Amino acid sequence: MNNIQLDITKILEGEEGKIPIGKAALALAMIADDSDDTLVELLNEKDLLAVITRAGGKGEEVKNKVLRNSLAAAVNSAVITDNIQDRRVLARCVERALAGLGGPMTSISGAGMKIGIVRDEAHLAVAIYGKIGIPGLNVDHEISGLGVHYYGLLGD
Repeated sequence: MNNIQLDITKILEGEEGKIPIGKAALALAMIADDSDDTLVELLNEKDLLAVITRAGGKGEEVKNKVLRNSLAAAVNSAVITDNIQDRRVLARCVERALAGLGGPMTSISGAGMKIGIVRDEAHLAVAIYGKIGIPGLNVDHEISGLGVHYYGLLGD
């Protein structure tokens, strides 16, 4: 097996060398835990504000935790400001990212998710990636979602 090391910036970059916020948020949600800080720092160097948080639970509880943890992480790390408009935009992004979790498995299964949040000026993206345990089987079902909102954040 070849040991190929990829340059994450080449994977993430879009047009004109700029990193799309949706792609960046997905990368944050999916990167190995021991590389969290490195990727957040890289995105900050590219003039993106970024944070990673996590949530786990069962049914509606996990959805509530995703929203609460995302809001707390985004405000505490200054990705968004603590005003009603920025909080509303983040809530909409979380809602879109969680859209695929409305099935019956979510209500009976435990889930653990990593959440990536990225801001570029007035634009915000929230991505989730994780697993839902399927009762009676030794299988974890992978889940992911992305919510992006353009021109909604007020900032300072």
